Amino acid sequence: MKRYLAVAILSLSSLLPLTATAKAEKMLPYSYQAVWSTMIRLIRVDRGYPISDKDKDNGYVLFVFPGSGSVKKCPAALELFQTKDPTGRDMIRVKLRIAHQPSYIELHFLDALERKLRQERGTPHPPKEPKPTPEPPTKDN
Repeated sequence: MKRYLAVAILSLSSLLPLTATAKAEKMLPYSYQAVWSTMIRLIRVDRGYPISDKDKDNGYVLFVFPGSGSVKKCPAALELFQTKDPTGRDMIRVKLRIAHQPSYIELHFLDALERKLRQERGTPHPPKEPKPTPEPPTKDN
């Protein structure tokens, strides 16, 4: 009997929604400084969200996102990583996680960051043209 009860509980638990800790990411072709300063202004000035901690050198901002329903304050973390795209262009990978929120909220926030960067910093430079690989010399016999 206990075995069947455990199977029934496991089956029911798979139907319940899990608390998601989704992460949304976006690659941005701007400098680290440009993304950092624009991100801080978007969070604090444009949206008015309280920032609980930030570290520019380590590339993260912790802030409080206003939730809805029973969760009114959702902890959020934005992280920046310097990287390069396949053509060698400098890129910033931005990763956002907002607790107790669906992933589309995170994606919407990152889209707003990208729009603000384009408005304030202009269109980024296009990727570099890949250098053609030289043909190896052939031996003529």
